[in-house]
Amino acid sequence: MAWTILTNWIFLCGVVLVLGGLALQIIALSTLSLGVAVPIFVSGLVPLSLIAITVFGERLSGREWLSLLLVAAAMLLLALSIGTPPKVGSAEMPGWQLALVVTPALAVPLLLMVLGDHRPDGRHARPVAGVAYGLSAGFPVGAAEVAVKGWSEASAPGLTILQTPYPYVTVLSAVVGFAILQVGFQRCRVIIVATVMTISAKIYLLLVGTTLYGEPWPKDGGLAAMRVTALALGLVAVLLFPRYERDPEPEAPAPGEPPPWPPPWPPPGASRRAR
Repeated sequence: MAWTILTNWIFLCGVVLVLGGLALQIIALSTLSLGVAVPIFVSGLVPLSLIAITVFGERLSGREWLSLLLVAAAMLLLALSIGTPPKVGSAEMPGWQLALVVTPALAVPLLLMVLGDHRPDGRHARPVAGVAYGLSAGFPVGAAEVAVKGWSEASAPGLTILQTPYPYVTVLSAVVGFAILQVGFQRCRVIIVATVMTISAKIYLLLVGTTLYGEPWPKDGGLAAMRVTALALGLVAVLLFPRYERDPEPEAPAPGEPPPWPPPWPPPGASRRAR
């Protein structure tokens, strides 16, 4: 499996893009506060949604479109709540504080994947829609971005940054998050997994990063209300995504072909009670 992946040029191009994005993120977080950076990072959902719809042929229900509109409204409110951005300075944070917030973000998704990753089988089974995979990947990715924030603000020059925990936490959290993300992409729709992952990761980054690195919350009451509303809309958007995929419509046999055997059960037209 490792040889197949590492010799796939599409995967290697993806790795280059991810590493380039990580480098740009480190640069961005060294000059921008989290309130400014998070809405910019979430804007990546726009091209991703277009790719999912046009390239992968994914389709969204009305409820799922509503979730995306709520995400857009949340990011607009978050951008409007910036006010006067605080100055970005070097962050000196004890390693135990970083471990305290990162460990649950890694342990809980891994535990859920190991103990709860049972693919549905049986007559009444329904395929999982990808919300669980998005949340399980989002928190490790958010933890990696929290470490990136410390990496970008650390006062250690050059390679002395390797003496801090930030690079190692970044790599470990990113590997866990992207591994779960790949599983979700193989089993579920890309747009659902990626949207839930992005929203959960950025909410985690904003809340935890603001607390750890001492960035002030908006002091103006109106701006603070906008930020709280934006976080609430993001949470509602995630909850609105359906937990299960819609049942696929059975394909009709081509003219001249025999009907499928055994016949589908329950037969078409059966009442829900009969099911």
